[in-house]
Amino acid sequence: MDRHRYGFVIILAIGLWWWSASSPQAEAAHTATPSDVPYRLEWGVKIPMRDSIALNATVYHPADQTGRLPVIMTMTPYGVDRFHDVGAFFAQHGYVFAIIDSRGRGSSEGVFMPWVNEARDGFDAVEWLARRPYADGQVAAWGGSYGGKNQWAIASLAPPSLKTIVPASAGYVGYDVPMRRNIPLPWMSQYLSLLSGRTANWNLFEDQASWNSAFYELSRGAASFRDFEQITGIANPNFKRWVDHPEPDKFWDAANPDAKALGAIEIPVLTITGAYDDAQTGALEFERLHLAGASAAARLRSYIVIGPWDHAGTRKPKRRLGGLDFGPQVLDVWSLHAAWYDWIMKHGPKPEFLKDRFMYFVTGANRWEAAPEMPAQEREVLFLSSRNTPASSLKLRGGLVHHSLPQQPDVYRYDPSLPARNEGAEAGTAVSDNYLTDPRSFTVLNGDGLVYDTSAFEQRMRLIGRSSVRLYLAMDVPDTDIRVQLFEVRKNDSVVFLGQDQMRARYRNDPRQAQLVTPGKIEEYVFDQFPFIARQVDRGSRLRLVISPVGMSIHSQRNRNSGGTVADETAKDNKVAIVSVLLGPDGSSLYAPIKAITSQER
Repeated sequence: MDRHRYGFVIILAIGLWWWSASSPQAEAAHTATPSDVPYRLEWGVKIPMRDSIALNATVYHPADQTGRLPVIMTMTPYGVDRFHDVGAFFAQHGYVFAIIDSRGRGSSEGVFMPWVNEARDGFDAVEWLARRPYADGQVAAWGGSYGGKNQWAIASLAPPSLKTIVPASAGYVGYDVPMRRNIPLPWMSQYLSLLSGRTANWNLFEDQASWNSAFYELSRGAASFRDFEQITGIANPNFKRWVDHPEPDKFWDAANPDAKALGAIEIPVLTITGAYDDAQTGALEFERLHLAGASAAARLRSYIVIGPWDHAGTRKPKRRLGGLDFGPQVLDVWSLHAAWYDWIMKHGPKPEFLKDRFMYFVTGANRWEAAPEMPAQEREVLFLSSRNTPASSLKLRGGLVHHSLPQQPDVYRYDPSLPARNEGAEAGTAVSDNYLTDPRSFTVLNGDGLVYDTSAFEQRMRLIGRSSVRLYLAMDVPDTDIRVQLFEVRKNDSVVFLGQDQMRARYRNDPRQAQLVTPGKIEEYVFDQFPFIARQVDRGSRLRLVISPVGMSIHSQRNRNSGGTVADETAKDNKVAIVSVLLGPDGSSLYAPIKAITSQER
């Protein structure tokens, strides 16, 4: 999420235009060159909805607009001013740009309910904008995160005037937001604090030290997850409503576009996400559902870009992130948008960057590559093994091998009363700024997690695709939360994070239906929601798999292992879990999309 600063010259220019718009000299002022006035504004535009509610918008026009132009729109709960720089950019690149307050937010009428009204309201806004005197009848959409999800929702209703969408970081509700694999995020309370009332509470939302302290107290069990407001002092009815739905159900289904409607989308789609975007799984789920039902022609009009970015970086990429430097190949995402819109709505050339329909950045090699679709999952099977060590710490780590012999299970212990050590043991300590190279996930382990390494690679390798892990587990509690993480360990023992997945044991068979574990029973747990990653792994590096409790972090709801309703548990419900991981030729394994680099790929 981006801060915006207003320069004196721009403020003065807008002020002069606003004054002149109502003066006898207005016509002369409107013919000023872009060097005099960068854009023209329509302020407080009211867009009527089918139920007589009016949404508020700010509309940006090219300063020298004389004819009809395509319109780009975004609908946001964060306030129209939040995307001022976006509106200014596209107005100066030959488009009308409309920023619309979501229903019940900013100056829009109605009541705000996250994700509920945007599809219908967006349809009405598209068709209203298409009929304005300044519009040529073509409308496109822009936006990331909430605004990216909005685009899929609007397109699923097929507004006749909508010509393309470019969803970035589009989380799929109930899937990776506001919970991941049925494990809710305390952050959702922080997020809802931003959206309480009509105007955004940015200062409260961005006070991360205070929120981390609150997350720490919550992890200690000072209050139940449902009663988090006892710690924060911030009550929100949406928080309680979300807590009441701990698995994907009709409540969450209603917040997403219908899968059949996603498959029926015929307009061109450009999906943008990042290797480190925490909404990547949702973004790819939208794309999967779209392509699963799409016509052959629509499939050819669907493009994906996955860069070396986090969530915010899908709109404002940076060269450095989390302790890694990706080199000078920083993509100008806004210019890609402009070129895409030109191609679709102005008969311009195809964007030069889009060499094929799937564009992805290979870290390590630090270059972009192209393919007609996401590379096929050619995965190597590596078995967890620790015949001569318990794998219970970094020092005593086990191995990842191609052939495993019969051996005893490895065991770890999870005590939910212990502090969340991934972020440090002190209240309020946060995830490291260098989180992609931070080794704390495994350096803090001492019997409360397991570590496994491959041998060092004898040549450079490519890891391109989505990993998965298949564990065979037995435990002495009816429920617990498990996280699996994958790292590259370089020759100097520094590490690079490659992705993770997690699971609440009661949802091991079906995310929509809880089934408590029978203590002592061996069952299969499939972790198949790793993100797409593309990385060149150097000679001498190795892969590391880490298994640990989700409760090692303050940033996930803490499961107390009792088998009760997790949202209602406090410290009094804590139960220590002993988890056994079965090994051997039919035991637990990692499926990694890794292969040696060929001469053609160098």
